Amino acid sequence: MTEIRVATAEDAPAIVALHREVLGERSWFITLPGELFGGVDQRIRQLREFARSHNSTCLIALQGPRIVGFVTATGGPLARMRHTAKIEVMVAKDVRGAGVGKALMEACIAWAVASPVVEKLGLAVFADNERAIAMYRSLGFVEEGRRLREYRMDDGTYRDDVLLCRPVKDAPTR
Repeated sequence: MTEIRVATAEDAPAIVALHREVLGERSWFITLPGELFGGVDQRIRQLREFARSHNSTCLIALQGPRIVGFVTATGGPLARMRHTAKIEVMVAKDVRGAGVGKALMEACIAWAVASPVVEKLGLAVFADNERAIAMYRSLGFVEEGRRLREYRMDDGTYRDDVLLCRPVKDAPTR
């Protein structure tokens, strides 16, 4: 059974460890393991800032006491982009395909719907991550753009970046 809840400062060490573990796979994220900025102290500060924010959150997925995934939704810091939140989701390799990512995303969407500020969720995903894209589409995300040859991999090949979004509230009319 997977439990989803808002992350607290006490969860920071496990979140950072999972983040490093997933980046260590060198497969699905642009950040390389050695490029992860900050550590536990920075994550604690981020979680505390999110707790005071109406447009940012970090949700964790637990199986027993173990954090097996997390999603961050980071709201725009500027007035003209406060209504958008950019998503990053990470799931431990050994539980992928078991619904953890989908449960995190559903909880994130519910959070955004309840937020007095957030109107749109957005994310970027490698174009060849078909499983993730299918999951996002099943949750109502649509493609809003594509950046061709955006990332050059270690072997010299390139990967496209797909930008997806999901409105969570009706947009005001002009």
